[in-house]
Amino acid sequence: MFVTLSMIFCLASDPTQCRTINPMVPDTEPLTMSSCPIAGQIESAKWINDHPKYELQRIQCTVGKRFKQQGA
Repeated sequence: MFVTLSMIFCLASDPTQCRTINPMVPDTEPLTMSSCPIAGQIESAKWINDHPKYELQRIQCTVGKRFKQQGA
């Protein structure tokens, strides 16, 4: 089963301006539905560190296809 991590970030100054990010998580430990939320916390902290004007709105873990990395 393949699990995809998606994170939604919105500008702190304008919450209607949002971006969905699908980070590439290393394949050394494939994501599971139980490990995905933890990976989401780690990856979202990294992303916010690089994009301080954004706030995390949602972490979503779904069973499905792999996305190309976005928003790096």
